[in-house]
Amino acid sequence: MKRCVIAAAATLLACPASHAESGVNLYGLISTGIVYANNQNGHSQVQLANGPMQTPRWGLRGTEELGGGNTAFYTLEGGFAIDTGTLSQGGRLFGRQAFVGMSSPTLGTISLGRQYDLPAATLWSYESATQFAAFGTHIGDSDNVFNTFRVNNTIAYKSPSYGGLQFAGMMSLGEKPGDFRSNNAYSLGISYKRNDLSLGIAYEELNTPNSANNQSGAVVGDYGFTSPFVTSKASGAKVDHQRIFGAGGSYQFGKVGVSALYTNVRFDYLDNTRLTVNNGEISVTDYITPNLMLGAAYIYTWGEYQPGGNQPKWHQVNLGADYFLSKRTDLFLVGIYQRAAGDATYAQIYTLSPSSTRSQVTAVAGIRHKF
Repeated sequence: MKRCVIAAAATLLACPASHAESGVNLYGLISTGIVYANNQNGHSQVQLANGPMQTPRWGLRGTEELGGGNTAFYTLEGGFAIDTGTLSQGGRLFGRQAFVGMSSPTLGTISLGRQYDLPAATLWSYESATQFAAFGTHIGDSDNVFNTFRVNNTIAYKSPSYGGLQFAGMMSLGEKPGDFRSNNAYSLGISYKRNDLSLGIAYEELNTPNSANNQSGAVVGDYGFTSPFVTSKASGAKVDHQRIFGAGGSYQFGKVGVSALYTNVRFDYLDNTRLTVNNGEISVTDYITPNLMLGAAYIYTWGEYQPGGNQPKWHQVNLGADYFLSKRTDLFLVGIYQRAAGDATYAQIYTLSPSSTRSQVTAVAGIRHKF
């Protein structure tokens, strides 16, 4: 992978100068709605939500043709809270994405900066939360398919498409003098798209993410948002190492789409305990009219702590309806039910506080506009 990245970078940087067409696009998305939760620490709540169907963002995207099919490009994208007007991603100006790169039709694409990791970039389309279910991701987003955190200091390479097959690799530097491992990350991804079939596989390793001793590293600040898994159950120790593997696929049967996703995540904590979390999901979407999509999904999560063998489990059902007023504006209604089982003692739907019981229900109604 390193040789591939170096060769691609050297060739792309040697492209002759050109004054061909270039362009800059301003784009964005605003989403908000009313959220009801039946039990957060024993109390019900109604609130105005920040982006229940994709979080608000705005960005600048630019390209320049360099000749011979080669292109230079950049993306600067920031998130914000529509209910308060404040910046998201820990107050970063361009916290969602900030990268620059070059692309060749024969050598592929290389990009450098703050980017999505490959579990998110490769598998997001197979998850119901990104299709129709608002915040209905796997508990704690343990696999980061819902893109809770991004990776800084990242060098990414993506190959050209070979008959629908594409390979990708990332290295995110920790940048701590004398300690290459500290808060670094790397990931690999393979995707295949052909007609109505789509498949993806991704693997990632994170070392000491969000380390207090290295806040200049790959994963900083936004790691573990509302997650019950980023500290040890035994002592509260932080994560020393996290490994993520995932595979998913979808097929479009006319107006009906079926998706499946499996992820396996292992957390190794600094107190030498560990947790393995598995997520299995299947979802169905149906455009019953050109303007109305209905969706349903079932998620089963099961884990095991070692030592001790504690085995928490969670069941989750996502239901959604999305009505498109136009190509850029839609109205949505989503219901999510989660039930703890096994050794799990509470439910916790993403972005909500834990339930005081084993079950939790939330309903969301809102509007999304893209520009």
